[in-house]
Amino acid sequence: MHLTRPTRTGYWVLAILVLAVLTPLLGLLAQTSITGDNSANLPFWQSSYIQRVIFFSLWQALLSACLSIILALLVARALAHYGEFPFRGLLLRLFGLPLVVPSIVAVMGVVSVYGSNGWIPLGRSLYGLNGILLAHVFFNMPLAVRLLLPVWQSIPTHHWQMSEQLGFTRWQQWRHLEWQALRESLPGVSLLIFMLCLTSFAVVLTLGGGPKSTTLEVAIYQSLRFDFDPPRAVALALLQLGLCLLVAWASSLFHKLPDVEITLPNAQTNTQSTNRVLNSMIILVAVIFVSMPLVAMLIDSINGSIIDVIKQPKLWLSASLTLLIGLGASSLAVIAGWLLLDTSSDLAVLGRKRKASLIEMLGSIVYVVPPLVIGTGLFVLMAPHLNVFDWAIPVVIVINAMMGLPFVIRTLGPAMRQNKMRYQNLCASLALTKWQRFKTVEWPLLRKPVGLSSALVAAMAMGDLGVIALFGTPEITTLPLMLYHQLSAYLIPNAAVTAVFLLTFCLLIFWLLEKFIGGKSNVEY
Repeated sequence: MHLTRPTRTGYWVLAILVLAVLTPLLGLLAQTSITGDNSANLPFWQSSYIQRVIFFSLWQALLSACLSIILALLVARALAHYGEFPFRGLLLRLFGLPLVVPSIVAVMGVVSVYGSNGWIPLGRSLYGLNGILLAHVFFNMPLAVRLLLPVWQSIPTHHWQMSEQLGFTRWQQWRHLEWQALRESLPGVSLLIFMLCLTSFAVVLTLGGGPKSTTLEVAIYQSLRFDFDPPRAVALALLQLGLCLLVAWASSLFHKLPDVEITLPNAQTNTQSTNRVLNSMIILVAVIFVSMPLVAMLIDSINGSIIDVIKQPKLWLSASLTLLIGLGASSLAVIAGWLLLDTSSDLAVLGRKRKASLIEMLGSIVYVVPPLVIGTGLFVLMAPHLNVFDWAIPVVIVINAMMGLPFVIRTLGPAMRQNKMRYQNLCASLALTKWQRFKTVEWPLLRKPVGLSSALVAAMAMGDLGVIALFGTPEITTLPLMLYHQLSAYLIPNAAVTAVFLLTFCLLIFWLLEKFIGGKSNVEY
């Protein structure tokens, strides 16, 4: 007995997902057409405000991405050429923190170092473009390093040996070996970092410092929550969506984009052709730059009123709500991802690889739609009929689950496809039921990527500020929103305690989910 047709549950998941994405977007379009408000229908080139917002959004994203990529290239190259050195694994884990650290915590770290009372005080100049660039580089440079470092690992060792035998200079090695490996991946990585900076919300909201440093995401939030101008919010949301789709289209032209490395890359074998002293200095500066905000934030929390903050009932209420959102989004994303991948894997087994890839691509479509755009669409649709704040928690859970689904697909997908390829016919010949197949074959082999997927989505949902800032109230406050309010009120000692608590909380939940769900697996994919 062999597989004759794919499981159909994935089609239902895909239909619900597409409906959940399209409904808010169509709502935005409908709202634009029926309001007749000039603020929504006014062409952007005739509005100085929208012009300024668009220009600053693109300018800060471009500068942030360029700085992050340039520094990441230097650090990744130094790490690749240095080979094995003490604490290499610890350093790479430090550079992997952006995957699980909330962006608002990164903002707190930057304030601890470069704020008025920080180690390198910048005073008021921190708030504006300077602070945004610092926070974006601190947050995105390590991620770019983790993405670019495997490129150097892909260069065969014998190529390095041959270049040394031919007497290549460092410039010739760079031109003929390193650049040839980088040229395929670098544009995709650069556009990814650009997209992250373009859709950055917490950083700009906290460090923007005023109307001159407002991006589209922040302008959308301000239009809904402070200016009470839904038509303008709709226009801005559509502009943001258009820019993101344009960047996504540009990124699709560069089909090779390295996956985020969860495991630690092996050391490069070429260790003789470069200056170890220079590489050591570059690595040391990078370590100081990345670790200094975390250390400063920890010291500020120790000097702060730890006991007073910990005793606050609001802190624990916010923590419980944060945990609820994280676990809810994680569970929903993993279940939806499993059902969708079950169908796509069946299609791959049947040889319909194009259709399988299409399903997974549509499942990841929310990656190019900013969560604040979806939230804005739901806010505008719900406001005339419901009290949107009564639905804050389920809306935030659903949107974060949708945002986490692409990570589930990328993490769990390869393992599930390989599992189906190996054991589908065997399970069918033994006439195993779906439950028996899940219990005896699938779960023991797939629980490790499931645990990692659950941990990633939970950490990201717990650290989200954008959607909860839109739907939150004084009674519905998560830890990131609480931290933002403390930073806005310049309660730096209390904010430092809350930031350390949030960081520890996210890392603890990440570790628990990965350990207890993932367990031990005898199979590595």
